[in-house]
Amino acid sequence: MKPLESIFKIAEIVVKRKQGIITPGEQAILEDWLNESPEHRELFEQICDKVRVEKRMTDYSQMDWEKDYQQFIIKYKRKTVLHPYRRLLKYAAMFILPMAIAASFLFNHFTKEIPVIPPGISQATLILADGKTIELKQDSTYVINKSDGSILTNDNGLLSYNKTSDLTSTKKISYNQIFVPRNGEYRLTLEDGTRIWINSETNIQYPVSFNGGKRTVRLQGEAYFEVAHNPDKPFIVELDNAKIKVLGTSFNIKAYKEDLSLTTTLAEGKVSFSSKSGEENLVLNPGEQFELDKTSGEVTKRDVDVSIYTSWKEGRFAFRNLRVEDIFKTLSRWYDVEVVYETDAIKEKKFTGDLKRYDDFNKILEIMESSELIKFDIRDNKVIIK
Repeated sequence: MKPLESIFKIAEIVVKRKQGIITPGEQAILEDWLNESPEHRELFEQICDKVRVEKRMTDYSQMDWEKDYQQFIIKYKRKTVLHPYRRLLKYAAMFILPMAIAASFLFNHFTKEIPVIPPGISQATLILADGKTIELKQDSTYVINKSDGSILTNDNGLLSYNKTSDLTSTKKISYNQIFVPRNGEYRLTLEDGTRIWINSETNIQYPVSFNGGKRTVRLQGEAYFEVAHNPDKPFIVELDNAKIKVLGTSFNIKAYKEDLSLTTTLAEGKVSFSSKSGEENLVLNPGEQFELDKTSGEVTKRDVDVSIYTSWKEGRFAFRNLRVEDIFKTLSRWYDVEVVYETDAIKEKKFTGDLKRYDDFNKILEIMESSELIKFDIRDNKVIIK
């Protein structure tokens, strides 16, 4: 993957090389670029091919620059980052036609290489107590009436359980599950009014109604909870390695099975945290976070900026001095891509940033690549970081 700025810089250096005015520093940049891959050397040879260049120069002299630019932005939908290219097109015929030609060879090559990888969408699978599955979509609107007395409404990416008088009298507890796949998210409102934002690759099991002395759900993955206050019925989130107990509060839990730790971050209210062995029973206040090391069982309590850990439900990715490997665990779930690292050392590089969750993947990578700490190649749905 190549940001536009890099494409124009290489084009400028190649033209200077052809004109014999290249500086030693620019020559070094060119050599590094040529040594990156055989494809770069092939592109360089194309740019220096007199026959190819003369043909393209003839084509360019007949172009309607403004019309072609408008067609270009419609095709690639990249208005916010194409201002340098527009300036190039506008003045190319009069001032920098050789550079425009060189850039066109590079740009055509790299835009063909980059597939469009869209962000995730509202999608989930609802598994009812009888084993029946229902595919939930954001644009699907319907009401499901169940024999257990529950009424389920799906509308605009939100599944809601509406409380009825029949539910409170039902002795048998029926459990439903929602599974949100990679590249997905969903929202859920339980019958007591508790609201849950469910992140990618997450499963939640919950009763259709809370008939006992407590409200218990089970989570694997990541979700943000706004628990309806009820002092007579504590709300409990069971995890593989721990459980969270609350009365009424807002908090985020990240507990993916493959991660080496799980975290609970409190926005409002108060929660208690206990490990599976029951040896820990720590209280969390707003602005604090628990982290459980799954290997050692050690629990760490710290003060944090809560907005970083809840940004995903607000349509953002916020990172503060976070390892590349941890960043791409999150991004790969949302964009459903495979990530490959050229070396283990790359995993340890750290980034700070605030990105838009609904941007296409290429734009996210361009922003990170502009740091000049790492580079990306995209092949189908595989991202190679180097």
